[in-house]
Amino acid sequence: MALLNELIPDLHITGLEFNRQRHISYAKDLKKSVFDVSCRLDDGSWVDVEVQVSPQNWFADRCLYYSTYCIQSQVHSGQDEYLLKPVYIVSIDAFTMRHGPEWNGSILSSYSIREDTTHEMLTDSLHFVFVELDRFNKKWEDIDNDKERFYFCIRHLHELDSLPDGFARGIWAKLAQQSQLAQMPSELKTKYIKDMTTEIDRRAQIKYAVEKGHAEGFALGRAEGRAEGHAEGRAEGRAEGHAEGHAEGLEHGRRETAIRMKAAGLTPEIISQCTGLSLEQVAML
Repeated sequence: MALLNELIPDLHITGLEFNRQRHISYAKDLKKSVFDVSCRLDDGSWVDVEVQVSPQNWFADRCLYYSTYCIQSQVHSGQDEYLLKPVYIVSIDAFTMRHGPEWNGSILSSYSIREDTTHEMLTDSLHFVFVELDRFNKKWEDIDNDKERFYFCIRHLHELDSLPDGFARGIWAKLAQQSQLAQMPSELKTKYIKDMTTEIDRRAQIKYAVEKGHAEGFALGRAEGRAEGHAEGRAEGRAEGHAEGHAEGLEHGRRETAIRMKAAGLTPEIISQCTGLSLEQVAML
């Protein structure tokens, strides 16, 4: 994705799905095709990435022939419209292509279907991108952008005995690791993959144990919290009920005492002083 986003920045690729590489022609006598890397983007666009080491005649026609598989696979029987998703044929080549005398020597070239005079685009459904690595001759320390870093890696990484200074950072560290894995002998590579699988399983088991412990601890803490809350609630309820009952009892006792004192003919002032009731409360008895 990082490489394609550098070569075709307008795509803004955030995800892709690899397609099958072998494609069978619709007629027995036609040539079969095997793509190097074939993938479909999130928006349905098709990208075929080819790596060509040796030059060959009619190379552009070969790329065009490959594009027909990407196009035909989008139209199915019973389909009413020829609504095609864009197809991009990306060819990374270890040689220079033939260009006209006005060619500016660029490493990257892009082609689409346009009108010859006005250059108006006929359709956005077919694009070709060529990377001519034989034109690239920069050293790692002279590169200041990721596109050229990819050029350097594709052309020179297999030749290096050691990594250049500042190489093993970010995505380039991942690329270096994958390159080291790719050049391992088969037996060592199998052991490495097995060890990595064991390590991944071990980390997954630890993660599961930690998450389970957190979940059980949270559940236990929540249960204990509920129990303590219930107990505290019962205790607080009893205390509050006792206090409220006591207060209500005192109030009822004062009122009964005040009624008897009033019936005995005592003045409201004396009743208020003895019971703690206000003069208004005494008057309402």
